This record gives sequence, structure tokens and C-alpha cells, in this order.
Amino acid sequence: MTRRTFAFQQRLTKNTGGSVLEIPHTAVLKYATPDELISIFKNQWGVAPEAVVLPVTNPDGLLFPIEGLSEGLSAYAANLGSSIKDFPDAVLRFADLGLDVYLLIDPTLPFLNSDPLQLIDIVGDSSRQLCIGNSRTQDIVASILGTGVDIAIETTKKTRGKLRGVVIDLANLWPMGGDNSRLELTCFCPSCEAFLENIKPGLVRKFKTFPNPWNLVLQVSDTGIGHINEIRRDDGPDEIVGLSRLKGFHKAFEDNSVPFLLDQAQGALDYIEARHTQVLFAARSIFDQVLSGLDMPPRRILLTEGMYYSWTAGLQLERLDSKSNVDGRDSSFDEVWFDIRSSSLSLTNVEHRAYMCSRGHYYIDAFFHLAANASNAEARASTGIGRVPPARLKEMLREMLAKAMASLMTGQTSLGALQDMKSVESSSQRVGFVGVGITKEIGEKFIEGLKVAPGLTPSGESTGVPDIESLMRLMIAQGVQRERDNNE
Repeated sequence: MTRRTFAFQQRLTKNTGGSVLEIPHTAVLKYATPDELISIFKNQWGVAPEAVVLPVTNPDGLLFPIEGLSEGLSAYAANLGSSIKDFPDAVLRFADLGLDVYLLIDPTLPFLNSDPLQLIDIVGDSSRQLCIGNSRTQDIVASILGTGVDIAIETTKKTRGKLRGVVIDLANLWPMGGDNSRLELTCFCPSCEAFLENIKPGLVRKFKTFPNPWNLVLQVSDTGIGHINEIRRDDGPDEIVGLSRLKGFHKAFEDNSVPFLLDQAQGALDYIEARHTQVLFAARSIFDQVLSGLDMPPRRILLTEGMYYSWTAGLQLERLDSKSNVDGRDSSFDEVWFDIRSSSLSLTNVEHRAYMCSRGHYYIDAFFHLAANASNAEARASTGIGRVPPARLKEMLREMLAKAMASLMTGQTSLGALQDMKSVESSSQRVGFVGVGITKEIGEKFIEGLKVAPGLTPSGESTGVPDIESLMRLMIAQGVQRERDNNE
């Protein structure tokens, strides 16, 4: 019987170009070879990857020595299997197979011990995650990513695959907390306060009270922070007040008069604009250092969440869609990767790839960050995670792995639903897609092989163990958490 080809199949054949395989953690290479990962990718997507993304750090440490940084290497920096011995070897293996290489860094670097560079929330409490707004953090991030670039360029001199891009993972820069309706956003370290005040004088003091403009668009809940993401570039105070009323967030204020709420809404919009500007400034500072002096610099890429405003990335997607961001001397980046949650969520002026995992790196990061803390002797000995028995920690890791796997948008059906690829016939700026190289089987092997550090209580006891949702809020992108958070 002759079977016809329909519009969906025709579109699918045009939507599979620019395919990129991401390795989210080098532990993946311990449990699957490059050839096996490429085969898995092809089975999932119906097309072989053209390039690979490799991390230059893991949540538990560096992947290669950096002059001036005293922290040790990750437990997964070397001896990743019979075929890969270290980071340069990983680059070589994929490049020898003909895949171009992208290098990715998480700029929060939770394994670094540097109190002056840590995030500080609005009430003055710090957490062990570096603030990208601090110029010293930018220097450290640039030195790590830049060293990775030097390694990749040297390693790929004689290979078919070459270094094509550097990626900054911005999805979890600014973790949010809260207690009894009081919102505790980051970061308000001296560097951040100075930057925000320079952009919007008087802005910071509007948030050092309760309730404040955040309460119009954010709300503390039992499972985290409820938020309004549908904040568009052209929205004004009227639209913000309307969205707040729809969610019921405005009830946090005793004064519900229109003039008062409009003033609060303007404060929230000023904060969003200033934070967006700060993130782009920091990203450009890092990229400038990383690519300085290179004859053929790789592409500069931002990885963020696919929403109009991401509170944890500090970015407003539509503000990124400006030719001035990618053209000319003042350009900040060349490409954006984000998860496309709806057909209307797109960029018309800036090239982008569909990141096939909902909420960007959120759930993937949550899984690997919890694993890093479970195996961290300092975290287990001094914070609330030490009260969780090893068996329960591994149960939580499996629960978090399930969430991570559920967040993956895997399969040809997902590709068929994407916007068309960039072409002379299409106005689209989409240049490909990124698929995350992790499976349930690989995740299970990783959990089984993880060595949990001794905790605060005997292995058979459990005292005040947080549930999985609480633990996710506490662990994501924050490294070692504050003891008081774990007591909530």
C-alpha cells in the first residue's frame, strides 16, 4: 500500500537541522561512551547530532586545574571510563567523531569557597553560590571558561570537529526563598546594590520593607515561590496590576487603591529592567575576557528559561530579541538557547536553538546539585542535609531524577511542533535544537555509584528531614545551604 507524505512529515524533515547533544555532567561519560550517546540521541530524535556541549565544571568541582584556584577537581574529572581519561580526552573523542564542540559553564560555581563573592538575599543572609554581578566572580568564571577554550582549540587542531561556541547557563543565577509571605530574593550584595542603584536610583530601598513590589507578582507557597512569568517587554503598571489581581497576589497589601498598586507595579518593572541589564552586562564581561585575542572566536550563547520573564535568570526574553544585542561593537551575545513552551514564544531578530528540556537546566541542575551535596563531607557535617539518612538521600535522588526525565521533551513529535528552521523562505531565526544526553538508566547507574558522605545522625535515623519539594528549593543552584532554611 502506498502511503502519502503529509505536511507534518514534510515539516519534520526541515526541522531536524542544527542538532546538538548536551552532556550535562561528565559522570554521564562514565556510564556511556560517546558512540553510545550518539546512538541514543539518534534513536530519540531520528537524526545524528552535529555537535556536542561539554561542561567545563561540575557542581562538585573543576574539571581541570586553574591557576589561582585552590579548590580540588571534581570526582568526575578523570578516569571516566575505558575510553575517556579527562576533559581534553572527552573533547578529542567527540571531535574525532566529527562533532563540533560547545563549552558550557554554570557561573554560580557552588564548590568555590569565597565568602566575599557569595549571594546575599534582601534580608542580608548569604548562601554558597557565587554572585555573577560581582566583577571578581566574572573574572573567575572567565578564567575557567577561557582555559576550557584554550584546551579545546589546542585539542581540535587536527580533528574534523572544531570549537563552535561557548555557553553561559543563566537559568539559576538568582534563587528565591521566602518565609511567612516574606520574599527573600537574591542578590543584594554591595556589587548588586551599586549596579541596581546606578540603573534605577532609589530602587533598592523599595524592597527593604514588607510588603514590597515583589509581593504584587510573587507569592510564597508550600512548594516554593508562585510567580507571574507573563510579564512582557511592553507591559506597563496597568497590565501588572491586572495580572496580580488575576492571581490574587494583590491581597498581600492592606492598601488596594489603584494609585498605590500602580506605584508598586512600577517598582516591580524597574527591578525587572535593572536586573536584566545587569545580567547582560555580566555575560558580556565574561565573554569579552574569554574570547580576547582569538583570531576566530566561537559564538557567544546564553542559556535561559523559555518564559517572558525568568525570575531566576533575571532575563526578559523579548528584551533579548534586539539586533543591537548581537550586532556592532556593543553586542552582548550571538545566540540564545531556551525551551520553547508555546508557538508564540520565539525570537524574530536573534538566532536561537530550542532547548528540549522544560525550564532550561532547572531540574537537571537540581538532580546533580543534590548529588554533589550528598557526597560533600562539609555539607553533610554542617547543614540540614546531614540529617537525611543515606538511603533516604538516594530515594530523593531517584525522585529528582524522575522529575528531570519528565522535563525532557524527547522525540520527533516535539521537533515537528517547533517553528521552522531559519531559511530564505522563513522569517524564523531558529537554527537548531539541543537534546540533553541523559537517560533513566544512566541516572540510575550514577546514583548507585555515588558515595554519600557521613551525616549528622546515624544512618538509620532521620530528624527533621525535608520533603523532596523543600529540598529542591533549597538545593537548586545554591551549593551548601543555610541551616535555617533546612529547619523550615
